[in-house]
Amino acid sequence: MAVAVLATLVLASCGDDDSKKTTPRAPAVTGDLELVIRADSGPGRESLSGLICRPGEVRATGPLRQQADAERLCDAARDLSSELTSKPPARRVCTRIYGGPQTARITGTIDGRRVDRTFKRTDGCEIKDYAQIAKILPS
Repeated sequence: MAVAVLATLVLASCGDDDSKKTTPRAPAVTGDLELVIRADSGPGRESLSGLICRPGEVRATGPLRQQADAERLCDAARDLSSELTSKPPARRVCTRIYGGPQTARITGTIDGRRVDRTFKRTDGCEIKDYAQIAKILPS
């Protein structure tokens, strides 16, 4: 009988622990984000945009200003910070597919980390990378 009571207590203590549950919260602005985005969608179709996200100042310039809410663009850029602040793996196996002439060069800083990445659509890996950052590019 004591074993059954002990087993019941152990099993009752398993499962969700309310003290460990977290409630979703809004992303905190931890630092400054300043990006310059040079996009080229084909011969003669270049654009230059800027994105500034810091406490007290959130704004987009150039074509980005007309296409989306600057706060939403800041959130998207922060979500992409690891892609923007690091280089892709050197030894990726990529399909040989040409996705088009579009290129984008993004420079600046995110939370003090340097950004200097070029994105293009010349093979399967680069098409995937370009698609990931497309939400912060001018349309």
